[in-house]
Amino acid sequence: MLEQDETISGFRILRTWEMEEYRSRVSHCLHEDSGCELLHLHNEDPENLFSFNFRTPPPDNSGLPHILEHSVLGGSRRFPLKDPFMVLLKSSLNTFLNAMTFPDRTLYPASSTVEKDFYNLMEVYGDAVFFPLLKHEVFMQEGHHLAFANPEDPQSGLQRGGVVYNEMRGAFSSPENLVSDWSVRSLFPDPPYGLESGGDPRDIPSLCYEAFRDYHS
Repeated sequence: MLEQDETISGFRILRTWEMEEYRSRVSHCLHEDSGCELLHLHNEDPENLFSFNFRTPPPDNSGLPHILEHSVLGGSRRFPLKDPFMVLLKSSLNTFLNAMTFPDRTLYPASSTVEKDFYNLMEVYGDAVFFPLLKHEVFMQEGHHLAFANPEDPQSGLQRGGVVYNEMRGAFSSPENLVSDWSVRSLFPDPPYGLESGGDPRDIPSLCYEAFRDYHS
């Protein structure tokens, strides 16, 4: 059990308290070297879950945080594979593995009931979010690029593509999504909630690779 003012693996325990509604003991910790904050919940739930959470207010409507969310999973310093998570999924017993971008934050959660699997997921995910390779080709694949409409015919004309670009085109074609999106914007018109963190397809092509790298830094 973690105790206040105790230091474990470089984390100083700032405060502990009982959260009865979750039947958990909560510890708020600070990593003294990096300034990283940790909120730890201890309870009897057999599920082990972690989430790496970052404040990612968008600077504009280019979808920068959303594209970054996709791109950090495209290879990291210790796991320089094209898609380490697809490799991991083949053998992982995870019960949840995902990433989500919100108007003001990005979350990278994963869980498993198997302790060894849980720590394997954390090791791969941690390296991905803190030390991604962020290669230019990954940015183009996940963000935006131009390609021939017919790859076999260089006379077929160019068209815009990209995983996030296409995903947001689909989102912007849904009346329900548009109504929900503009409801939030009308209630909270100032940044970051007045911007499209997922990316407006009209603005996504304005994002350059250098701004993308700088944002992660």
